[in-house]
Amino acid sequence: MENDEDLVLFREFGSDIEANMVKSVLETNGVPCMLTNENMATIMPIGPVSVGAIRLMVFRRDLQLARDVMASNPIDE
Repeated sequence: MENDEDLVLFREFGSDIEANMVKSVLETNGVPCMLTNENMATIMPIGPVSVGAIRLMVFRRDLQLARDVMASNPIDE
């Protein structure tokens, strides 16, 4: 059963710089979020994305808001 309080994957990144930029944009616009897997991405920066990706997580209730915020604040990848 889906719960609005569940954390869901918003995006994955190969770079901690890009991940932190997007995280900052979301937080500035009122979307609480967190990064996971930062240590693994640092240890295995060249490994497969599924292993080494930094994951940006948001609450399910904020997923659409996060999409809208990033659509109006694009960051060049």
